[in-house]
Amino acid sequence: MGSVDVPLGAPNPGPTPGPTPGPTPNAFAPDDRRNAGAVPSAYAHPGAHAYEPHAGGPLEGEDYEPAIDLRAVWATVFRNRYMMIAIVGVALLLGIASAVLMPRKYTAQSSIQIDQQVAKVLGTEDSDPQASGSDADRFLQTQVDVLTSRAIARRVSESLGLGANDDFLKRMTGARQIEIKPGDASLSDQVVDVLQNNLTVDLRRNSRVVHIIFTSRDPALAAEIANSYATNFIEGNIQRKFSASSYSRRFLQNQLGLAKTRLEGSERDLIAYARSARLIDASAGARQAEGDNAPRSLVTANLIQLNADAATSEANRIRTRERWEQARRAPLMSLPEVQANEAVQRLSQKRAEDFASLSEVRRRLKPDHPVVIQALAEIATLDQQIRQLAEETRKSIENQYLTAERQNRAITQQVLSLKGATLAEQGRSVQYNILRREVDTNRQLYESLLQRYKEVSAEAGITSNNVSSVDLAEQPRKPTSPRPLLNIALSLIAGIGLAMLYAFGRDYLDDSIRNPQDVEEKLRIPLLGVVPDSGGEAPLAALNNPKSEIAEAYHAIRTSIELSSNQGPPRSILVTGSSKSEGKSTTSFALARDFAGLGRRVLLIDADLRRPSLHRTLGIPLPDTGLSSVLARMTECSAAILPTGLPGMSFLPSGRLPPDPATLFAGTAMQDLLASLEPDYDVVIVDGPPVLALADAAQLTAATQATVFVAEASSAHFGQARNAVSRLLRAGGNVIGCVMTKYNAKKAGYGQSYDYYRYRYDETSK
Repeated sequence: MGSVDVPLGAPNPGPTPGPTPGPTPNAFAPDDRRNAGAVPSAYAHPGAHAYEPHAGGPLEGEDYEPAIDLRAVWATVFRNRYMMIAIVGVALLLGIASAVLMPRKYTAQSSIQIDQQVAKVLGTEDSDPQASGSDADRFLQTQVDVLTSRAIARRVSESLGLGANDDFLKRMTGARQIEIKPGDASLSDQVVDVLQNNLTVDLRRNSRVVHIIFTSRDPALAAEIANSYATNFIEGNIQRKFSASSYSRRFLQNQLGLAKTRLEGSERDLIAYARSARLIDASAGARQAEGDNAPRSLVTANLIQLNADAATSEANRIRTRERWEQARRAPLMSLPEVQANEAVQRLSQKRAEDFASLSEVRRRLKPDHPVVIQALAEIATLDQQIRQLAEETRKSIENQYLTAERQNRAITQQVLSLKGATLAEQGRSVQYNILRREVDTNRQLYESLLQRYKEVSAEAGITSNNVSSVDLAEQPRKPTSPRPLLNIALSLIAGIGLAMLYAFGRDYLDDSIRNPQDVEEKLRIPLLGVVPDSGGEAPLAALNNPKSEIAEAYHAIRTSIELSSNQGPPRSILVTGSSKSEGKSTTSFALARDFAGLGRRVLLIDADLRRPSLHRTLGIPLPDTGLSSVLARMTECSAAILPTGLPGMSFLPSGRLPPDPATLFAGTAMQDLLASLEPDYDVVIVDGPPVLALADAAQLTAATQATVFVAEASSAHFGQARNAVSRLLRAGGNVIGCVMTKYNAKKAGYGQSYDYYRYRYDETSK
């Protein structure tokens, strides 16, 4: 038999009016106690931030959170389950449709072996060097490229007669009629294109066997074309080798005749020139004695030396000319040579000293004084001397340029005079060497061509092939496409991927606050409690049932507010939210009734002067007198307060709606009102308007001791809620925590993860 738990908020005569001395042990939920304990007792400083998150990592005793929150992942999947199921279902339907509607295709495969070297018959046949590594792979890839070329495809088409009519295209495409429109490729080109598009060549790693795969709707046609590709590639390889051998023999024969003619002519020219020029070749001894680069005569040596001197002289001439051009254009006193002249420096220093003395004398004597006139004359003399030295310096630069010009001209003339003699001496020997080298070259070329021609003639008719057939293609018995299981598996994987992408993309773009954990993570304020969804039941009806989940939730929230400070609950509490219809009025009424049920004197104030709703909750018609008339100094507060029928609970309605509520809340009117109510009431609950776009809540939070922020689960957005909390804090409010309303753990996708917010009575226990 189980025991019945007593509601936390059940009325009892124990507590007396006034602040409680401090928290006492009770049946408060551990998680709510933890959240409530995170709020400091800062009622003496309403503008202080009520909660600062721990920025240095997990607190002592807390577990590290995993990198991937599996509960959050499951919640995201659960919230979007219907759309995800629809996406996966559509993907599966597409996969099944593709497996059913796709045409059946058959694949035939033949195999050939490609060797880089073949056995030699005579031992003199040409062969490529044995390659390894990347070179061998490159050779095999080259053969594969040849196999997939249009030339081989055209040979296959011609050997099978595929381009003679459109039967082949009909069998490949399944069309009843093939129409060739103007501007389209010809029938033979279309056949070649179809052959290339349906051909697959598989060259496996570390293997010289190449698999030729052809796909067609006709199994017999697929096997025929695969075998035709292998046959035509082998024949084409043999034909290329034979054609290359025949061409080489014809080419060598022609080149051999030309080489023989050139050799004979060059020998006759060499002998004729040696006789006419009376030349005897004696240069071998000179090269051995002095080296290959040594000059053959004194004239040549002089020419080389003078040529080097001419280059140096030309460079010196250009340098002195540029120096003179710069000296001629530049101001006289700005020349570096003038400024570096020691005599000019001494005279300039003497002039500066005399000028300084002249300046000192001018202070004491008149301009026509003899001493002044003499000093000016001395300075003028110094200026003339300095200018004369500068002119001489520039003249020396000009003389250097003229001297370099004359030297360069003389050396150039000497070089020109030696060139004729050197050319006359070397011309005959150079021409002889040219003729002799031509004879040697022609002889070597003739001998190599003759040897190669003999080898090619001996190899004629010997055809060796490095490509051989391994397997012939057989007619396939089963289609290779479509593959139903593979199509369905791929469509299922794609559907799951798209569904997950949709779910997490929608979850990423939606910044609503869905679960209690988001309150502290996103809003950075403590969680006072969670009010579950009523499930269609009216909130007031659920509150009237002390065993209902909503009533228990507000008992826990009231306890969290009591434990938020060691001085007891705050004397004035503002209840507000970021937007309308989030449950702040219901929260205000529930908190007021709970505090009144504990024996405290409670006043519930409807401070929403734009859309008041508490009078409907209490079943009271909206009177003309209320908070608006009290703040306007038109009515006494005691005259506007109404009884509610609940013990210890009074109600101050909003009254007649003013044209500008923000003006009534401005200043200290609300603070004065709350201060005047402290002797008569233990707790004042203020139901305020939403924060965003209104100044009322910011003014009310500054007047009350504490502020409770209300956020509706899956409706309040992080950006709006965070801005609202920031506005309350900037206005000097003391936000002690947040109340999440209308929370449905199952709908949010967390299921049993938050069942501690839904603790029910055991109705079967006695």
